[in-house]
Amino acid sequence: MDLMTPSLGLIFWQSVIFLISFIILSKFAWNPINKLLEKREKYIIDSINNAEKAKEYLKNIKLKKKNILKNTEKMKYFIINEALKKKEQIEKEAKKKAKLESYLIINKTQLLIENKKKIAIEKIKNEILNMSIIISEKILNKELEINEKNN
Repeated sequence: MDLMTPSLGLIFWQSVIFLISFIILSKFAWNPINKLLEKREKYIIDSINNAEKAKEYLKNIKLKKKNILKNTEKMKYFIINEALKKKEQIEKEAKKKAKLESYLIINKTQLLIENKKKIAIEKIKNEILNMSIIISEKILNKELEINEKNN
């Protein structure tokens, strides 16, 4: 069992080496390791904070996007409604203008027909007058011939 139990000298020197190592490490390595750990901890905390800020920023952007989409949708309906109103107004004006133009064309055509009718009546009157004169001449000529034969 002697192999399993350490001797007193071994324990002493191990303790001395441990204390010397601990003092050296605490003097030279402990502060840089602590600083490194603190720096790492600060970096992790900053990263978490930045991630939370980014998450909040994305949330705000999504909200803004949603609002912009709503506004765009409203504007779309407004523009469509305005276009439909304008279309109806243009159609009304076009119908009104077409009615006015057709009324003017009808009136113009009626006046033209009246003028043509008057001209035709005048021509017919002149023809009748000319025929009447010709017939009267023929009748008078026949009567004159009859009167001359009788005389």
